[in-house]
Amino acid sequence: MKLWKNSILFVSVAVMLLSSMTVSADKTENDPTGDVAHWAGSTTGWGWTDINIADRPNIDIKELRQNVFGDSMVIELEVYGSIQDSEKFFYWIVFNSSDAYYWVSWTNGAGGGIGMTLGDVTQMSQPVVTKEGGTITATFDIVGEDTTTEEFWGYAWEYTTLGDVITSEWWGDWVPNDYTPFDEEDVIDEGDDGTGDETDGEDDEDDQQNPPAGTPGFEAIAVLAAVGIALIILRRRK
Repeated sequence: MKLWKNSILFVSVAVMLLSSMTVSADKTENDPTGDVAHWAGSTTGWGWTDINIADRPNIDIKELRQNVFGDSMVIELEVYGSIQDSEKFFYWIVFNSSDAYYWVSWTNGAGGGIGMTLGDVTQMSQPVVTKEGGTITATFDIVGEDTTTEEFWGYAWEYTTLGDVITSEWWGDWVPNDYTPFDEEDVIDEGDDGTGDETDGEDDEDDQQNPPAGTPGFEAIAVLAAVGIALIILRRRK
């Protein structure tokens, strides 16, 4: 009888402990394989040559995940292949709630990021970022009050020439697909002028010099600079 009571007590305590650990499998974004896009030159210009590349598993995103464990938020990006440590590979995740931003990056064998509240009172959190196999994991101290999703997306890309998204060949994948910087009509057909527009040709020069909005590269440098400034502020506060 005593053993039975002890068993009941043990189970009750275990249930209480588990219930006290707030776990929220809040958000998952899945992405199919074989949807990597390719930017390269055609006969007379540059543009999207294919949006269904299947042989780039190391940047082919499989899933984004966001979970809350007590006072911590875990954000993950998983690819079908393995996370690369070269400076020519870049991985990026954005998670926004109603009152906070969270950013995560991985490139050149190192990860970084920042969590920051919106509004008059600023709270900041620097994550621990690790990679194992095909997954990048960032663990934040939660900032703000809201951990529900308003925006959750990411991308991964591979350069041939670091930082060149205009005149150099490169590959990219975005999840969800709503964030891709192209439409199917942007893909170069054989004999196309490289702009994705085979009808009027009036804006060919501008189109060839400026990749579509949402293309990674130069805007990421500005964001990383802002993250760096935030990290400096965070360190000074510690």
